[in-house]
Amino acid sequence: MLLYRHLIRKVMLCASLSLGAYMLMIHVSAAEQIFTVMIIGSLGVLFTMMILRSANRMMHLEAEAACPPRHVLIVGAGEAGRAIASELSHQSGPACQVVGFVDDNPSGLNLDGCQVLGGRDDIMNLIQHYHVEEVVIAYAPTWQQKLAETLVRKSQGQVNVKIMPSLYEAMIARPSFARISDIPVLSLNGIHARSSYRRYETAKRLADIALSVIALILAAPLLLASAIAIKATSPGPVVYRQARVGRNGKLYTIYKLRTMVTDAERRTGPVLSSQNDTRVTFVGKILRKTKIDEIPQFVNVLKGDMSVVGPRPERPCFVKDYIETIPGYRERLKVRPGITGLAQVCGYYLTDPHTKLRYDLMYTYNPSLCWDLKIIILTFAVVWKNLWQ
Repeated sequence: MLLYRHLIRKVMLCASLSLGAYMLMIHVSAAEQIFTVMIIGSLGVLFTMMILRSANRMMHLEAEAACPPRHVLIVGAGEAGRAIASELSHQSGPACQVVGFVDDNPSGLNLDGCQVLGGRDDIMNLIQHYHVEEVVIAYAPTWQQKLAETLVRKSQGQVNVKIMPSLYEAMIARPSFARISDIPVLSLNGIHARSSYRRYETAKRLADIALSVIALILAAPLLLASAIAIKATSPGPVVYRQARVGRNGKLYTIYKLRTMVTDAERRTGPVLSSQNDTRVTFVGKILRKTKIDEIPQFVNVLKGDMSVVGPRPERPCFVKDYIETIPGYRERLKVRPGITGLAQVCGYYLTDPHTKLRYDLMYTYNPSLCWDLKIIILTFAVVWKNLWQ
């Protein structure tokens, strides 16, 4: 209902705009009429796109409402399984119904009335009985996986850890292949020593320099307008400087347009920004939503501190804590941090660091210029989507 009201308001606004343009053109000269038509025509195209987008969304939602929910069975009733069930129950898009869990250690009710329906041997019978259309296998690390994570975290890159892969790991990974006699193993931290990776890194660096020069030239008027808006609405510097952790743990100074009040952490100390942070200024909210505040980081790219695509850089105090508490976090420091990354286009603003690390490691261990280009395109799509929300 709200979407219909939203669409009606847009149609009425477009109609009012057209009527106003007609009334205005009656009282202006021919030269002024041409200019007026250009302005009104541009606005008309914009409002038409907004109307079509709203209509398309309504049809999409109506189609989803007409479809019956998918029946989902989750294998694993531990913390990971419960988290997946919670996400599925609150996700937007096609509806799904979690029918229950499969676990060899039944524990009764787990989440929103969903029960452990049986063990692994019962899966096929449960699929038929509950008409299951989708099975989600939750991550449950074995003692071997926990040991590998501990070795990678505590060895600090001094020990090369190898692991014998399972069949599905060999299918989905792009491993650094090795062997012990005739047994295949995967090197967990050897990909960055490959000659092919060095060639990729050289090509990526050249692309970073070219893209940064082009971006800074094209964005110069936008940066000037943003600087004027920041100065006019909030006391303090235009450019915000802060220490971040770069490749191999090297500290550098990152540049961003200031979006918060000055001395924002004077009372709280170092804290992560939240979605509705009261310290963010009015102009800062616009700059953050459009990602304009990130543009000065192209200077960091030219200096070699960052790349256009890569894991987002964090502050030293947070990195120290993450390395101690999150297995494998040090691995993301093997590449240059980026202005945008896989975690930014696939995750959400409040996605927890553990989940973001998975995206970062997927990117780090699957280097590809094509993937870099795809992430850049997806970044524009995310910014465009944010503008309409």
